[in-house]
Amino acid sequence: MKYALVLVNIKGLGVKTFSYLIPPEMSEIIQIGQAVLVPFGRQGLINAFVVGFSDYLPEGIKAKKINRILDPTPLFSIKYLKLLEWVANYYCTDFVTVLNAAIPMKLIEKNSKTEQSVTLIKEDFTGLTKRQKEILELLKEEGKISLTYFEEKAKTTRATMKKLADSGYVKFELEYIYRNPLTIFKDVKIEPLYELSSEQQEVYEGIKSKMRSQNPILLHGVTASGKTEVYFKLIKDVIDSGKNVLFLAPEIALASQLTKRLARKFGINDVAIWHSSISDGEKYDVWQRLYNNEIKILAGARSAVFAPLQNIGLIIIDEEHEGAYKQTNPAPRYDARVVARRLAQFHQAPLLLGSATPDVSTYYYALNNNNLFQMLKRYNNAPLAKPEVINMQEYGKAAYRGIISKPLQTEIKTAVENGNQAILLMNRRGYSTYTQCKSCGTVIECPDCSIPMVWHSSVKKLKCHYCNKEMSFPDYCPVCGSDALSNSGSGTQKIEVLVKELFPEYRIERIDSDILTKKNAHIELLNKFQKGDIDVLVGTQMIAKGLDNPNVTLVGVISADTGFSVPDFRASERGFQLLTQVAGRAGRGEYKGKVLFQTYNPDYYAFQTAKSQNYEKFFETEIKARQEFDYPPFSQIIRLILSSLNNYRAEKSAMEIALRLNTMTEKFGFTEYLETLGPTPCIIAKINGFYRFQILIKNKLSQKGHDFVSRFLDKITLPKDIKLAIDVDPLDIL
Repeated sequence: MKYALVLVNIKGLGVKTFSYLIPPEMSEIIQIGQAVLVPFGRQGLINAFVVGFSDYLPEGIKAKKINRILDPTPLFSIKYLKLLEWVANYYCTDFVTVLNAAIPMKLIEKNSKTEQSVTLIKEDFTGLTKRQKEILELLKEEGKISLTYFEEKAKTTRATMKKLADSGYVKFELEYIYRNPLTIFKDVKIEPLYELSSEQQEVYEGIKSKMRSQNPILLHGVTASGKTEVYFKLIKDVIDSGKNVLFLAPEIALASQLTKRLARKFGINDVAIWHSSISDGEKYDVWQRLYNNEIKILAGARSAVFAPLQNIGLIIIDEEHEGAYKQTNPAPRYDARVVARRLAQFHQAPLLLGSATPDVSTYYYALNNNNLFQMLKRYNNAPLAKPEVINMQEYGKAAYRGIISKPLQTEIKTAVENGNQAILLMNRRGYSTYTQCKSCGTVIECPDCSIPMVWHSSVKKLKCHYCNKEMSFPDYCPVCGSDALSNSGSGTQKIEVLVKELFPEYRIERIDSDILTKKNAHIELLNKFQKGDIDVLVGTQMIAKGLDNPNVTLVGVISADTGFSVPDFRASERGFQLLTQVAGRAGRGEYKGKVLFQTYNPDYYAFQTAKSQNYEKFFETEIKARQEFDYPPFSQIIRLILSSLNNYRAEKSAMEIALRLNTMTEKFGFTEYLETLGPTPCIIAKINGFYRFQILIKNKLSQKGHDFVSRFLDKITLPKDIKLAIDVDPLDIL
């Protein structure tokens, strides 16, 4: 091939691909995945990746030569690029956008870290001073060592060491340093795997018998049933067979806890972690080790599905029901669970999904494919904590500030005074959820988004949780001019303040995305809680899963109704999952757990099944509703969002696309199987100043329907002032 297609990251333009001429001396050695140096306009020589080859150039283009190959070792393979190409096709986006999401562009830059080492090469110390002999004797004991560290240990200088090197006694070398993000776990001690219970052993053997299955395997186990121990036994089998394991958790905090447990069981050198909070240098080093097949187990959040782990023998996705596996913005709006399914097919490896509250579609498919395994008892038959309902219609007036009921106050006090700990869930961050004028009823909304601003007491600002705009608290109502403005609703900051007011002597902390500004802040806070240095932990859904603290005897849900009223077909499912998951944090040790749900709507079916922690009953009701209205798993949803700074222009474009799509489906006789809903204004009608209209497509033709919609979308050309977002399998329809 004459030309290489290379990927470059250009200031102001983003990631683009360009064709370059391959010099004759490189023709036999250049490979896909290599980092190269290429000339690019006024920017001079810049770093790039080789992503393909060609014998032809687009007409009118004159190719420049590749300057040199920066690293002969490729960072990714052709198989890897094929996976990314599939992702681009499935999510109706361009290949470069997927490349940009999958491969950290900082890898293009020189990110390897080196330091000088020093080694003794001559042991005849004749003619040297006493001090020089002392230095060399110490070096003889140490062997090869960091030069900087040795100078400090030997209490000597660089000048002295250079003199010894010039005299032929020592040698300096540049050494590559592996920056391991797991150094925070460096003190962990290796522990043996636990003995499986009879129920765990039965499930383990059942899953082993399905390891050649082409369909995902589901492990539905109640909270604290010991799913992780089954995972670990399967992992050991896979790595003993010479293959590697990818293990995904839904969020960074959970991925970090999981990695610590993996390091304890399998050793820190065979385990790596991958998520958005590790540094660019750490990513570079982990990527190199993964590509070179030096890592046996990779744990991480959703982006880890794109890390170049080799020779995969098993993929595990824990808490598979979590929405955090789906990237909602920007494109590609991929779902790590869907990508993992394709990745498993590429490697002919099994995909194991685990949850106490599985996604309705996952459960449906596993049930119908005979790939469902269940553990419906807690480990050692420990009792599930049975939630109690606090009807706030009855208890609300006597509640502290109308928010924390008397029974919940009593249980917090009992738990802490008995030496135990409590978790309080409030699934909204900030102090209050809206600011309202008491005179005219106006709610202060973000000027760029059609949602209320949220008061954050810690920074004394109103914040928009969509565009991050901030403003000071207004002196007057912008509509009527009244100064009767007050904050209403509750978020985690407010709950933290109220609990501290009620129990000033208790150690109370809050965990939500607002406090995760410092690297590893979540790990430090959760470690503190695990050690018993926190009495009451207040948080959002981050505390509803993965926390395995045997000293937690109380879980309180401040507003159990939150989420059920959202106008979305998955609202009941999400509410059920959140309440069931958080209830599972209580009573995981030797002490009996207690769970209190505060609610104004105690009779709602999803709420009742969450109270009894009866997933099967919830599934039976929910799957009937899904089937009646053709929602997943009985169709695939493709969501189109048309947006513009001009409301009329956005609506007009959406109507034109819907009309064209309906005409096409009618022409091909697909009307019954490709249902188009809308266009309608999005529930959040404006974000960042852009007015939004949506079209929902219910695809009941599987791959054939997906391909039809993809081809239709490929032909759409929009005016410059209109944006089109395509969301395949959307997380919500807000």
